[in-house]
Amino acid sequence: MIDSQEDVLKTISYAKEIIPRQETVVLIIPPSPQIPTPGREFLVTGPFEGFTYMATLVKKMGYRLKVIDCRLKDNPEQLVLDNLKEADIIGIATYCDSFVFLQKVTQLIKKQYPEKLIFLGGPLVTSLPEIILKHTSADCAILGEAELTLIEFLNNYFAAGKIDFNGIKGMAYKQGGSVQVNPARPQIKNLDNLPLLDYTIWPNYESIVKNGQILISSMRGCPQECSFCFKTIPKLRLKSIERFEEEVAYLKKATNFDYAWLNDLTFNVIEERAMKVCGILKKYAVCYHCFARVQKVSKKLAGVLKETGCQGIWFGIESYDQDVLDANRKNILIKDIDLGVQTAFDAGLSVRGLFIVGLYGETDASLHKMVDFIKQSRFLPLVKYLVPFPGTSLYKYAVESGKIKDIVGFLTMLSRRKVSDYDDEIVNLTGLNEETLRHYFHQVWDITKEREHCFEPS
Repeated sequence: MIDSQEDVLKTISYAKEIIPRQETVVLIIPPSPQIPTPGREFLVTGPFEGFTYMATLVKKMGYRLKVIDCRLKDNPEQLVLDNLKEADIIGIATYCDSFVFLQKVTQLIKKQYPEKLIFLGGPLVTSLPEIILKHTSADCAILGEAELTLIEFLNNYFAAGKIDFNGIKGMAYKQGGSVQVNPARPQIKNLDNLPLLDYTIWPNYESIVKNGQILISSMRGCPQECSFCFKTIPKLRLKSIERFEEEVAYLKKATNFDYAWLNDLTFNVIEERAMKVCGILKKYAVCYHCFARVQKVSKKLAGVLKETGCQGIWFGIESYDQDVLDANRKNILIKDIDLGVQTAFDAGLSVRGLFIVGLYGETDASLHKMVDFIKQSRFLPLVKYLVPFPGTSLYKYAVESGKIKDIVGFLTMLSRRKVSDYDDEIVNLTGLNEETLRHYFHQVWDITKEREHCFEPS
C-alpha cells in the first residue's frame, strides 16, 4: 500500500502534462510576532520549505492554487476573508506562534463561509491535534509528513463530495462533538519521489529570489533526540545525490538563484555525502549557509565548505556545560564543541553558535560557563530563552510538573512572544529565578549586538 501511494506521488511529481481541475485550493501562512535572530530575518519574509512542497503538490495535481501570506500584514484576518470567495477548500499552516490567529481566522471564515471546509497542517497541530481542533473552528488536520496524506485527502474530499476521513492515515478530524485521530501514516520511503519545488507559488516570489531566500535540502528528519526539539518529520532519510543535483539545476534554471539556505538540520551527518552536496552547489555557482553538528566537522570537510562557497556554518551548541548537555540529550561533548568551532575557524569559515538560556538542569555555574566561552570566542552567538514546545519531552515534563497549568493559556502566550526580545515571557524549568536567566541572556545578547556587524548576511 505504501509503495503504491509513493508511485502516485512520483507520477504527480514528474508528470509532463498537468490535467487542470476546476476546484480552487487556498493555502494560508499565518502572521508571526517573531523578531528573528541576526541572519535569519527571512523567517518573516521568505518561504517555508514544507509549505512550498504542499503548495507545489496542489499545483501539480491540477488544482487552482491561491496562497495568502499573512506575515507582516496589518490586518491578516481581513486579508484572508477578502480572498476566499473562490475557495473550494482552505488550508492553514500552523506553527508554534499561530494559535491565536487560528482561533480568530477560522471562526471568522466559518461565520462568513460556513460551507467551506478548513484543514490545518504543520508542527503545531501535529503536536497537539485534539487541543488545536477543539479550540479552533477548523474541521480537520493533516498530521506529520503531509504529501501522501494530502493527495488522499483532496482526492477523497472532492471525489466523495463529503467529509469522510475515517480511513485516511495521518489525519485528525471532528466527529460528533469529539476529535478523532487516525493512525499515523508511515513516512515517505523515497524522497526522490517528491516534486521539485516551485517557488512561484509565493506572492513575493521575485523578492525571494532577489534577497537570496531560496531554501534547498538534501535530506529530511534528524537522528537526534534533543529534549527541546519537536520534529514533525522525525525519521532521517536522504535524497539521492543525483536527485539533489537535479533539484539544484532545476531551481537554477527556474530562478537563476546564486545563494541558498541549505536547510538540512545536520547536513554533515555523513561526511563524504556532505562534500558531494557542497560540490554540486559549487558546480551551479550557488553560495550557501548550512547547519551542522560540531562532532563531524573534519579539516577536510571544513576546507571543502570554504572552497565551495559556504558563507556561514551554524552550530547548535545550546550549552557549554556537560551536565546540561547530557540532561537534554544533546549527545555532544565539550571537547566536540571546542574542536568543531576551531576547525571551522581554521578553515576561514564564518561561524555562528546557537544557544539556549534556561535548559533543564541549568545552574548559575552553567550559564556563567556559557558566557565565558562566548566572550573568549570569535563567532556570532545567537541566543533564545528555552521554550518547551508542544510535542517535546520538555513540554511533557512542564505539563506533568505543573510548570504549564493552562495549555490554552500557554499557546496564547506563544502567540505573542517576540523570541529575541530581552524581556520575553519565560516558562522557567530551572531552579533559578527569572532575573538570573534574564541577566545571562542579556549578556549574550549584548555580545551578539557588538559582533553582528562583522556577520552581515550575504
